[in-house]
Amino acid sequence: MTPVPVFVIMFVVSISVVHAGRSCENQIFDNMIDKIVALQSNANDDNKGKDRPAFTVSLTTSEPTITGKVPIKFNNIILNRRSGYDPSTGYFTVPQTGLYHISATIMSRNGAAFHASLDKNGQDIVLMYGTKINGGNESTNIVLELTKGDKVCVKHYISGSEVIHGYGYCYFSGYYISK
Repeated sequence: MTPVPVFVIMFVVSISVVHAGRSCENQIFDNMIDKIVALQSNANDDNKGKDRPAFTVSLTTSEPTITGKVPIKFNNIILNRRSGYDPSTGYFTVPQTGLYHISATIMSRNGAAFHASLDKNGQDIVLMYGTKINGGNESTNIVLELTKGDKVCVKHYISGSEVIHGYGYCYFSGYYISK
């Protein structure tokens, strides 16, 4: 971050503390934060538009049975900028080192539980559990520091077999935030 945005952030914080009770100053504060974010985003060419890695995929098959600790292969690609997500493997391969927001939602089916994890390079980062009700779901939203070539997936968490809800109810997505 350049010294100018740091100075502006300190200035904005002091204004907000002194005048926190006034709605006009709160609006000014909000506008200044928006400007800082815009300035910071425009400072780096790799943060612009279609160069920013991003993907959103969903599971549209009917009711697939997943057996073993394997990646869930989300088959419906909604967005795949920089081609990081591979539907044949279920992995998002990081095309650019940086900070990423990753999210996933799973849904159980037919009154049975479904266990999953968000996996980075073979390590479970976050566990998810679709409860033993029809349509029990779990979502996760996390921010990760990822390096080019890292592999991220939503993985079935147990060695047995479980049915996951398809029809677009389960999804996996992520996008590059910054360096």
